[in-house]
Amino acid sequence: MESQAVVKLGDYLVSETRIWSIVTVLALSALLALLAQEFGGLSNVNDGSSNEVTALSSTADTPDPLANECVDHSNLGRHDHSMLSIYINGQQTEIPTNLGIYTDICNQDGASMHTVHTHDDTGRLHIETAADVDMPLGVFFDIWGVHFNETGIFDYRVSNTHELIMTINGVANYQFDDYLLVDGEEIAIIFQARN
Repeated sequence: MESQAVVKLGDYLVSETRIWSIVTVLALSALLALLAQEFGGLSNVNDGSSNEVTALSSTADTPDPLANECVDHSNLGRHDHSMLSIYINGQQTEIPTNLGIYTDICNQDGASMHTVHTHDDTGRLHIETAADVDMPLGVFFDIWGVHFNETGIFDYRVSNTHELIMTINGVANYQFDDYLLVDGEEIAIIFQARN
């Protein structure tokens, strides 16, 4: 029968096995904390590698005032269009038909459309305003009620393993939600694994 070493710590006698067990648990805890810091914390933020998502803060929680304006088709100071495509981990995301039309905010007679809206699922954004004003892309996502800025899109967030890319007519653009919509431009938003 093997004898076990016993160490006196203060008023306690502790076996060597117990000491090494405690050291191992502390070392593993420290390692897990370092890994969590390296890979973006312990939250269940969706980076596209799992289906689990927790409630995240969203840019749509504090919408741009332009997202709450309603218009009809008369007396417009601006009426133009941009095309939007969104890709999440290689899969194109459908942009809903009639997004921004007859909502809880814009549903009165005549004024039934938000300043940026869709009529079909092609990704064609209709920018219609009473005055000729600059329209940030983020307003569309605020109307949609989803997150979009440099930190991510929908419930997907940029991390050490995933990135968010935006192009305008095929050229990289880093303005994300602050990008001012321009008639006839094609916008692509891509969330993907980093190379």
